[in-house]
Amino acid sequence: MKIKEICKKTGLTEKAVRYYVENGLCSPVEFESRDRKYLDFTEENLSELKDVAVMRRLGLSIDDIRRMKTDGGAVAGVMKGYTEALAEELALKNRIYAALSSKDYSGVRSLGELTPILADALRPEPDDPDFSKFDREPFDDGEPDELGLRLDRIAKIEEIFVTAACVIGTLAALTTFPGIIMFVAAALILRKARADYTALYEVVSGIGFLANMTAFVRGLVKMGGISRISDIYSGIAPNFAAAQCRFYLLIAVGELAALLLLIFGRNIREHF
Repeated sequence: MKIKEICKKTGLTEKAVRYYVENGLCSPVEFESRDRKYLDFTEENLSELKDVAVMRRLGLSIDDIRRMKTDGGAVAGVMKGYTEALAEELALKNRIYAALSSKDYSGVRSLGELTPILADALRPEPDDPDFSKFDREPFDDGEPDELGLRLDRIAKIEEIFVTAACVIGTLAALTTFPGIIMFVAAALILRKARADYTALYEVVSGIGFLANMTAFVRGLVKMGGISRISDIYSGIAPNFAAAQCRFYLLIAVGELAALLLLIFGRNIREHF
């Protein structure tokens, strides 16, 4: 399974999955294809990530999860320490809640007035233990940051564009005899080579570009050659011939844009 499928099945972000892999909580197979590095996840990896996600939501640290994963005998000790820390933290939060809920905020009009009230609620009582030792690492590995969300949205838009360009371009190309020949040849080559998913899209968009450009050039020749290229949008040429040329040129440009995105767009390659 690719990382995109893993994210869908676990509800984790790509950032979280890569973070867990880097920290040894999951060990997918890493391989290279056409100078690109990919992660291949198994069903066992999927189960591991689901387990990690549950424990992280409970607040267990990466180090604690790693200890329990590598040493089954450490589970009891880790969980005993965690529950004790949780009980003391809960007691502290209950005391803070009681202190805050007893305050009157009706006359507070600024942060400067609010801060002393909050500080008073946080002030430890004489017999309070030092709770700083129970501070957990920030739980940000499973939550998408603003940049991650933006990149994810961009990648999804790019994915929709590439998919639409490939589908429309293929259908347009198959209306021409050269396009049919090109796609049949490409299908045979891809089947023999067992190309990956990204390579499939690259070949489809590349063949679609060539086939639609061929159709555009043939239409242009029928109109009188390259000297008539300016007539395509001027309305001088016959409407049907000009419309055909415009259609194939537009599709070819879309296929070229999709191909360039697949080759140079690292963000979208992570999604395919």
